[in-house]
Amino acid sequence: MKRNFIIFGLGPHAQSCQYSALDTLYRSGTAVQVLLLAEMADRRESVENYLRGRSLQPRRIIGLPEEDRNSPEINKVLLEQLEKIKHYVDGVLVCTEPKAHKKYIAWALQNNIDVLTDKPLTAPLINQTGPQQLWQDYLDLEKLLAHSKAKLTLMTNKRLHRAYGALYNALREFVVNWQIPLTHVEISEGGGVWNMPLEFKTRENHPYKYGYGVLLHTGFHFVDLLTYYQEVNHLIGLKEDAVNVHAFGVSPYDVMHQISPSALRKLFPKEDFTQEFEQTPLEEYKQYGMVDVTASLQFLKQGAVITQATLNLLQNTLSCRARRPMADNPYLHNGRLSQNYISVFAGPLFHARLGYFQPDTLPSSGDTYVLEICRNTALVGGHSYQREEFSDLDLSAPGTEPMSVTMQAKLDIIHQWLEGACPATDFAKHKRAVQITERIFEEILKRRKERFS
Repeated sequence: MKRNFIIFGLGPHAQSCQYSALDTLYRSGTAVQVLLLAEMADRRESVENYLRGRSLQPRRIIGLPEEDRNSPEINKVLLEQLEKIKHYVDGVLVCTEPKAHKKYIAWALQNNIDVLTDKPLTAPLINQTGPQQLWQDYLDLEKLLAHSKAKLTLMTNKRLHRAYGALYNALREFVVNWQIPLTHVEISEGGGVWNMPLEFKTRENHPYKYGYGVLLHTGFHFVDLLTYYQEVNHLIGLKEDAVNVHAFGVSPYDVMHQISPSALRKLFPKEDFTQEFEQTPLEEYKQYGMVDVTASLQFLKQGAVITQATLNLLQNTLSCRARRPMADNPYLHNGRLSQNYISVFAGPLFHARLGYFQPDTLPSSGDTYVLEICRNTALVGGHSYQREEFSDLDLSAPGTEPMSVTMQAKLDIIHQWLEGACPATDFAKHKRAVQITERIFEEILKRRKERFS
């Protein structure tokens, strides 16, 4: 079991997930150590406040200056410390904003140290590098892995999620048994992220100003999920030889035209947004990362469409945000709500749909995913209709706080990685997701150029 760690980044997600998991192990008597924690210096107060309540304390914390925020190279002072302790380290957790992932993953692989990184794999500064850098990053890390003893694991928790897994298993069983492929997929993800006018420019957690947005925020989970489901066709000899992609995006520029100053004044009568709107760089917002993305895809073999797919990756959806100031923890406490829907068909014989909706106040009963499966029973037998629920309560002991189904999936990845690796979320499993993400980006940027040229 891995016991000695370096952690790069301790933002809101890492606090509630990776570090919390290590702290729980430490309190249970497992001798885990964080030999070094690196984070941006301007987040020092937030990090210190979080660590004040933890049993597990890092041996050393290094604050990085502002000029290192977007640097492709590791800070020299940090690198010196890494070189001193690397022989004592058996695990690296990369929890930074994704634009910093690559340099830390590369260092660990070069030093044969296993890595667990947040999704997505990388997030290059799209407006500077172009979307092709996404694929180049994958190839660069693939090359490093080929010469390393280390393993690289991603926190793509939907692959271990009980509800998404149940849909996959039902689909896989049908496709393999009846040799009928997955013919249609519809995935709709509503993130419920509501940004005030200047927050598109100021955000560093889940930012937009670097050219990426929803596709390399939560959206990557669902691109990855699409490839995961579609690969059931490979099991019956229907591996695609071409993929058509058509995509559109909604930018912060568009959102600022959807919710007017007068609408905000009506919603927040005690607030004055005049100055904020005057400072909003609308022309600049045209080049920012996407808030919403809609993509249509076709997976073809020898010119025939085998699977058609639709992706709606949306952040400008129902939110419970009701105040102007951004919360200290925008990841968890800024009014975010989730509404997800997945529908899959195997031609005229099989249909399964999975839905999840989070109301605008967290229910004490926990959140629930509902899976429904329908079959053409006259031809394939079985049940014409099945319904199964996956509730947070199923994972919770009486008298304890609910353990969410999503958090359980994340913890499963962490614990498997601590014991060696998590095969389901191994680096190589995400090759097609990175390729398709790049293709979607190319389409969006082409449309953006046509629209704003």
